[in-house]
Amino acid sequence: WVGSRHLRRRSAKALTTNTRNQLSSPEIRGVWLTTTDSQVFNSPKNIAEAMDFLANTGFNLVFPVVWNNGATLYPSRLMRDTVGLEIDPRFTGRDPLAELIQAAKNVGLAVIPWFEYGFACSYNQKGGRILAQKPDWAARDSQGNLLTKNNFEWLNAFDPQVQDFVIGLILEVIKNYDIAGIQGDDRLPALPSEGGYDTQTVQRYIQQFNQEPPKNHKDAQWLQWRADLLTDFLTRLYRQVVVINPNLIISIAPSPYPWGLQEYLQDNQAWVDQGLVDMMHPQFYRRDFASYKQLVDRLVNDQLNPVQLSTVIPGILIKSGSYRISSQDLVQAIEYNRDRGLAGEVLFFYEGLRQDNDTLAKALRSHVYAQSVPFNTAQVKAQGFTHRRVGAEYRYIDRFGNLVTQPEFDWLDSFQEERARVRMGYKWGYIDKTGYLITRLEFDQADQFAEGLARVKIGSRYGYINLSGQWVISPQFDQATRFSEGLAAVKVEDQWGYIDKIGKWAIPTQFDQAELFSEGLAAVQLAFQYGYCDSTGQLVIPANFDAAGTFAQGLAPVQLRDRWGYINPTGELVIEPQFDAAQPFSQELAAVKIESFWGYINQKGDQVISPEFDQVKPFSDGLAPIQMGKRWGYIRNLFEKS
Repeated sequence: WVGSRHLRRRSAKALTTNTRNQLSSPEIRGVWLTTTDSQVFNSPKNIAEAMDFLANTGFNLVFPVVWNNGATLYPSRLMRDTVGLEIDPRFTGRDPLAELIQAAKNVGLAVIPWFEYGFACSYNQKGGRILAQKPDWAARDSQGNLLTKNNFEWLNAFDPQVQDFVIGLILEVIKNYDIAGIQGDDRLPALPSEGGYDTQTVQRYIQQFNQEPPKNHKDAQWLQWRADLLTDFLTRLYRQVVVINPNLIISIAPSPYPWGLQEYLQDNQAWVDQGLVDMMHPQFYRRDFASYKQLVDRLVNDQLNPVQLSTVIPGILIKSGSYRISSQDLVQAIEYNRDRGLAGEVLFFYEGLRQDNDTLAKALRSHVYAQSVPFNTAQVKAQGFTHRRVGAEYRYIDRFGNLVTQPEFDWLDSFQEERARVRMGYKWGYIDKTGYLITRLEFDQADQFAEGLARVKIGSRYGYINLSGQWVISPQFDQATRFSEGLAAVKVEDQWGYIDKIGKWAIPTQFDQAELFSEGLAAVQLAFQYGYCDSTGQLVIPANFDAAGTFAQGLAPVQLRDRWGYINPTGELVIEPQFDAAQPFSQELAAVKIESFWGYINQKGDQVISPEFDQVKPFSDGLAPIQMGKRWGYIRNLFEKS
């Protein structure tokens, strides 16, 4: 992306209890199960005992680790074929994942396997067994060294073979086990921001930006570009998982935003914006309630809107080394989650519940988890985007009706000026005719391009970008229209005016409402009535109409009382008001509504296509899109000007 700025503005407000209830989010009570500092996986008996204990404590979801330190906790054919190790040697001859799934099922717990290591390959082992077999898979820092951070060594998360390997592990699990979903974390998808300096990734950057990546690994453009590559990976993972089983939950437990973006290229804001996660568990690992509360408040007030908050189930640290949270702080954190509209939490990790004669578990059981709540996969999935994507693809056709290659987004628009707007999740962006994104998917609203510029909205403000995706006029207006005849109508506070293509005022704010210029005139509102001004701002057709549209082919639709007709550029009525609604002319015809249906008239006002359509659009290239019932099609313009 070559935009000059990356803006994020949120106006999310705290949810009240009533708002929270309206979201109907299922309460999620999860816990992570590790192999570190834990005996749970050591035997089927231990696993069964742990599942019984969790169910009796009030939990409904477990996240068992299945991938760490370069080994799996289930027999993996992919690992056997790749590095010659089928399963973690501690569990040879067993299948701990299968044992846990059965034990959890026996007591009504849902299971989401946790791929803990993600793109990390080893800890203090110089790459371990994976890089011993696949040295080309190593991630590199700016000095060309094996990428290492906090003693973890990393695979190159941007390498297609590495990505295929990690996705392969995940697909192996979802095909072979009865699970509720899959989970990545602060290492999936992730890469320390010191990485990305391998030859392959550097060449990709040079090809796009015609320059070497900066040595400063936190350079804004370099950082965001690599984070977007990981978002692309998550998009691919999401699609492959839901194609196999659309009911599976995509769960991610990233580092808190924006720290995770700066340190591990985890743009979890984009993941939620694009609808790539069904549940997100930011690791709010703080050791006092005040610090935890601060992270929750920032999430609710500044980062996500109320609808997006339904996906967020924070991670709470209850044990790390010698640290264990107090019962009071744990209960207070959970109560605060509910108060701020967060319908659950995941605790790290299981063994903390068992310390000091199960002190924390007893506190949960006697208070916030006193009543059991079943985990409901269908409710979680219903709040996401999977059901809108599986089996519902948009495609491009040429003018002969032939299918052409199309990118995969939730929604596509037609091309204007070689660009089309697209949407993924809650956000918009733009593609060229090859399907390449010329902008990031970051806009809250986006229009088609007109005269080389597109109106876009970020947060509550409108601005304009050019065909390269760069900001030309920064977001600053309360409302705005697209450009037409070199001018765009914009609103500042309560008044409208017009700007030129570099953002300078051409007509100062003075109107109550303002529309597009067309044929030298624009409809404007003054004191609840509409008239037309010229490009100097002078009112040339008095404000005598109740509503007004744009001029096209010498005529403009206007409303008098409850009927629409058409005027010429002098303001004279040439087609008397008689229609329930009316659109501008295009290719000698205008769509008009008579009672409940739309048809088309000519410039004399004669009805040439009878009103029989539920919805219509203007003619273009001899064709007009029309809707009858629930279906859209096209009609051809057979009208000949006499």
